[in-house]
Amino acid sequence: MDSGTTEYKAEYKGYVIHVFCRTIKAGLHMASCAIWEDGAIVQDARAIGSQHATPDEAKAAAYAWARKWIDGNS
Repeated sequence: MDSGTTEYKAEYKGYVIHVFCRTIKAGLHMASCAIWEDGAIVQDARAIGSQHATPDEAKAAAYAWARKWIDGNS
């Protein structure tokens, strides 16, 4: 993770979701996430879009993607 990346963490249905947000340039933000279960990565999404206007929008998109993945795979 580089210094321009911010990490967030949340739990959902027994999984831990790590979201990483990075500002590409002003008004352009990208997020990625890793979903962990029992101390191991079970899904790694490298990029959840790159057209987010704010870091909060990028973070919300990554969490929504992760929750959808968990709901479909648990």
